[in-house]
Amino acid sequence: MQIAAILGLSRAMGSLFRKMELPQVVGEMAAGIVLGPTILGWQWPWAFAHLFPPGSTEYLGNLSQLGVVFFLFLIGLELDPRMLLSQGRAAVGVGIASIALPFLMGLALAAWMWNNTTYLDGVVNPRAAFLFMGTAAAVTAFPVLARILTETGLQKTRVGAVSIAAAAANDVVAWCILAAVVAYAHSNNLRQGLITTTGTLVYVAVMIFVVRPFIRRLETIYDRHGRPSPGVVAGVFFLILISAVATEMIGIHALFGAFMMGAIMPRGTRFVASLGEKIEDFTVLLLLPVFFAYAGLNTTIRFAGGGDFWFCTLLVIGVACAGKIGGAAIAARVGGFTFRESFGIGILMNTRGLMELVILNVGREMKVISDSVYAMMVIMALVTTAMTAPLIQLIHRQAQPQPKARDMKTGGFSVLIPLAMPRSAVPLAELAELLAPQGERSRVIGVYLRRPHDDTLLRSQMEERPAESYEPLQQLRDEVQRRGLPMESLSQISRDPGSDIAEIANLRAVRMILMGFHRPLLTQSILGGTVHTVLSEARCHVGVFVDRGFHGVRRIVVPYMGSWHDHLALELAGRIARNVRAQLTVLHVVDPNRAEGRKLTGSDVGSRIVQDSTQPEPVIFTTVEDPSPVDVVIREAAAFDLLVIGVAEEWGLETGMFGFRGVRIASESPTSMLIVRRWESPVNNPANS
Repeated sequence: MQIAAILGLSRAMGSLFRKMELPQVVGEMAAGIVLGPTILGWQWPWAFAHLFPPGSTEYLGNLSQLGVVFFLFLIGLELDPRMLLSQGRAAVGVGIASIALPFLMGLALAAWMWNNTTYLDGVVNPRAAFLFMGTAAAVTAFPVLARILTETGLQKTRVGAVSIAAAAANDVVAWCILAAVVAYAHSNNLRQGLITTTGTLVYVAVMIFVVRPFIRRLETIYDRHGRPSPGVVAGVFFLILISAVATEMIGIHALFGAFMMGAIMPRGTRFVASLGEKIEDFTVLLLLPVFFAYAGLNTTIRFAGGGDFWFCTLLVIGVACAGKIGGAAIAARVGGFTFRESFGIGILMNTRGLMELVILNVGREMKVISDSVYAMMVIMALVTTAMTAPLIQLIHRQAQPQPKARDMKTGGFSVLIPLAMPRSAVPLAELAELLAPQGERSRVIGVYLRRPHDDTLLRSQMEERPAESYEPLQQLRDEVQRRGLPMESLSQISRDPGSDIAEIANLRAVRMILMGFHRPLLTQSILGGTVHTVLSEARCHVGVFVDRGFHGVRRIVVPYMGSWHDHLALELAGRIARNVRAQLTVLHVVDPNRAEGRKLTGSDVGSRIVQDSTQPEPVIFTTVEDPSPVDVVIREAAAFDLLVIGVAEEWGLETGMFGFRGVRIASESPTSMLIVRRWESPVNNPANS
């Protein structure tokens, strides 16, 4: 029951925080506090007592320790010394400053708390407590930072490259400092300290000169079979646990052994990637949520000291932020970065996340910090991690270049095609070619947006793959090249695909976005969600294609009631008809009960929009009197290959998120549809002329 409750709430809160554009790990950390005495034990004490009876949490503690061991192994896998070497002095400067300044400020804060409060009373070793608080203030969460960089696209910039390199170095140094602090806390005299130091040196030598070559042999077995065999996976599990046991016996904590085991694994190989995926699923989905919950069960915030507690908590947050952001920003500014870039690097380095909780639990187990200080530091970890993504996205958006209007008509008829499924490539490529105006040639920009993996917190996803290597873009490129059209491919991680599609279109100043639709056509969802965001934010024409077995175009129908979106539908349908010599029919629906106003005739519409001497086939204009325009369109569409329709209230195709009419044409039309929205200033709307 405990594990089921932990898994369910952690996934739910992680998804909720991700929707709020906050790191998923923040939601899962918060879920642990919700299940603890702070929320559940306060509001529903009977439920808390039933779910977590006294004595039962020790099993969760053991399971959480196993999760942290495997988590540190994965962190070791993520580190790549080449990142630090590639950025040179800038990363070294930022890394040193972002450790040294917060470490010293943490020491000063601990000394102040020792002299002015009672929150450090009763600790086993006051000097170890000072060192421990300095270490906790100096840590950076490398995995969360990597995720934020990839989701904002900053990993390709110098700011992102320096930040991730500095964070990698920061992690190594922080764990070494923690190992030294733990060894100091465990050492009762100089002799014990010398034994711990000697044991550590021997351990590191064995890992490098004995275990590392053995790992190479396991990699050879993997290469022979093409997959990690059960024996190889079991062997790696055995080595992780033995390494953790060895460092625990030496006196520098089991976590350092797991981290070291990951750090000596070969870099950038299929063997390590496959092994990491296997261990990651088990760790992230099961063990880490248990660790969060166990941390929450040991965090009591509500009655943790009243006003003095919250004053000290704010002081801890302020010192942590000032040390990290200030140290990294000053070093970056000295290294030649602009003020905005330096501040951005400081904000990124201030990410703490799960790494902070790991360190805090070590300190609590060793009794070098009190429960009250532990609660303060947990709150600090949540706040500093949650603030990173919104602040860096704000700075990133402000630094984005604005699109230039003169780029709008360069390079032919530019069409942006965001793809989610490979099967959409052929019809969308065909439509992109057919929609080009006479005398122009279509130029395609293919975009594939990848959502952050729901089941991962740890994969940094820093590896760069060519955009064309993703299957949807491969299919689109093959089809576009077969038609002899130029194409550019783009791919990135996206939390908000609709906004990112619109942003790319605006920055590239494309003439049209052409996107498919694949979700079940329930309620009015066809113009909701991602599509709604694109329709709302894109500064260009938008076409949404609904595929109902599209196999070429011979007959096209355009429902027309005079809106400016209907005019775009006529214009685009005319281009398609001319390019494939198709028959175009304009369907004008008139309400027989409407007495006011003049009814449009075929000659009125044709003289302004449809009549074109280049059209190979004459346009057919049909007027139908019916009080239900939607019923007419659904009934008549069966005789055509393609229905091109403008976004308009008359057709029940409002671009809102909610409503009840917007589904009928989309769900009941028997033929493929192209739903279009016109982008043009209302003063230029031909319907108003």
